[in-house]
Amino acid sequence: MVKRTYLLVGIILLTSCMGKLRHLTMPKTSYWGDELRIDGYYYSNSYSYFSLDGNDPVYKDVALLYRDGFCIHTLVKVSQATQDTLNYIENEVLLNDILTTKMKNEPYHIGAFRIIYPDITMEIWELRDAIFTHHGKILNDTTFIINKRRSNRTGKIIQENLIYRFVQFGPKPDSTNNFVK
Repeated sequence: MVKRTYLLVGIILLTSCMGKLRHLTMPKTSYWGDELRIDGYYYSNSYSYFSLDGNDPVYKDVALLYRDGFCIHTLVKVSQATQDTLNYIENEVLLNDILTTKMKNEPYHIGAFRIIYPDITMEIWELRDAIFTHHGKILNDTTFIINKRRSNRTGKIIQENLIYRFVQFGPKPDSTNNFVK
């Protein structure tokens, strides 16, 4: 009987820790500068991850920055069949109410950003319990480079060289959410 009680308490403690939401360490700060345009979105150059079947999927990152310091940062799988990648990003991702609602309600690919020129930093929930900090440099008001991504949980650093380019777009998804304060 005692063993069962300890086992039950152990299981409850374990499951309560597994689903715990991690919090951002970077506060949301209003952005009133002109170092980067925010009346649209940014997309990165293409990159791929190694896959076991030899067919490396190709991705582009998409970032939306808001005046209140909120940002959306997600990845888009680019298909060879997709003729117009920007049209796909706009219609299948940014104007997809189901996806943008999921991003803001779970949290999922949302976070905060800060610009201290020429540096840009974004802290993003990539999954509910995985937060990554992206570090980069601003080249001009329509281009920036992310050169390092760090896992806030493990401290592991991934060196990158992703160039983000601006596309004017509106209306952007609403920045209202319950997680980025």
